[in-house]
Amino acid sequence: KGGKINHLSLLRTKKLRLCVSRYNRQVIWRDLGICVKPTLRLCAEIIGLFCAHTQNDWMRIALNARHMLEDRLEGLGIVTDEVMGRMAKSHPEDQFDYYFDRKYDQRFVHSTNVTPHTKHPVTRLPILIRYWLDHPVRKDVVKQKANVFFSPDGFIPLGMGIPKVSMVHDVAYLRYPEHLQPRIRSFYKKWMPRYLAYTDHIITVSEFSKREIIAGYNIPADKISVVYNGITNAYKPVSEEQKKLTRDRYTKGRPYFVYLGAIHPRKNILTLIKAFEQFKSSHPSEHQLVLAGRASWHTEEVFKAIAVSKWKDAIHLPGYIATADATVLVASAEAMIYPSLYEGFGLPLVEAMACGVPVICSHVSSLPEVAGNAALLFEPQDVGQLTQHMKSIAEEESLRKELITLGHERSRYFSWDKAAGQVYEILSRFAKK
Repeated sequence: KGGKINHLSLLRTKKLRLCVSRYNRQVIWRDLGICVKPTLRLCAEIIGLFCAHTQNDWMRIALNARHMLEDRLEGLGIVTDEVMGRMAKSHPEDQFDYYFDRKYDQRFVHSTNVTPHTKHPVTRLPILIRYWLDHPVRKDVVKQKANVFFSPDGFIPLGMGIPKVSMVHDVAYLRYPEHLQPRIRSFYKKWMPRYLAYTDHIITVSEFSKREIIAGYNIPADKISVVYNGITNAYKPVSEEQKKLTRDRYTKGRPYFVYLGAIHPRKNILTLIKAFEQFKSSHPSEHQLVLAGRASWHTEEVFKAIAVSKWKDAIHLPGYIATADATVLVASAEAMIYPSLYEGFGLPLVEAMACGVPVICSHVSSLPEVAGNAALLFEPQDVGQLTQHMKSIAEEESLRKELITLGHERSRYFSWDKAAGQVYEILSRFAKK
């Protein structure tokens, strides 16, 4: 007070609150009770600080959105849709650039702050994935001046200075390379080490997968964060009337065990078929088996086993099931059976728990971590043990009720809202401001 004021020093003191009066065009420092006449230099400094403040308060996030496919929304696509939909809607101050490789459904443009970009070619081959990322996508991401690039499938543009965050769900291609087509196996072997080395941070979906990535690629532990998947809101218990309608639709009114996922060697469907055959032979009942999912690769043995089975008429293959139908299919089942040999998370487990359906799953990879104490576990090649669990579910109503209660409690631990918040915090931490 009464002394000379250094206007610029005051402006750089961030703790002071600044406003420009519309009436007398004075700069008012409310905290000090001082009014000063603005100069051109002072006004320029004000504008500069305002621009810096607003830039630091919002992000431009570029997204590899190629797995959000309306006609085939599975694993990676579901995660992308659930996480990014919540993130875009809860952060209207940010701008999101979604990069698709083909015509997209409008429902994946989650809010008004999302700008969709379609860049060809369609990435049906590994070599086209590389080209798509390294050329049209990288060029446009740089042009848009994104602060960070997020890739839910772990594939990123190389040679791009913008920070990159990748999501790697599992490294099944390292543990079971024989379950991949040769060209895909070669792609992973050559390019995944480069992608993981070049990305700024890795998100994975279980502590199991984190250990696997560290062991497989010698990645430092602090470069990897674990963010659990969530459960789509549509997965919830349904009425007895809805269960009856669903049983009528898929199994002619009979109770059923359900498997939901791709038909693939790693999913261990043959063991499930053998166990179901033993169950039917030793336990007279109307129970059916529904194997819901698209045929992926090396499916000949599965279809042959069904064709020659004594109980083939009790095994149903509805094919790919969209989410709207999958929710009631799962919720109307006697139990979810997930016999997989290797999973990074195992989303159908927690979806079934949320629906009030007992879960039987294999005792390997991430599945015990995700299931907790809320499932019946078995060794993945032990047909007899799986058969016994199926009998227990069919015969012991008290066990079913206990598993339903435990499953409901366990399912509350997994939330897409929580996952979206954690991913956003990581993107913010690594974004280039």
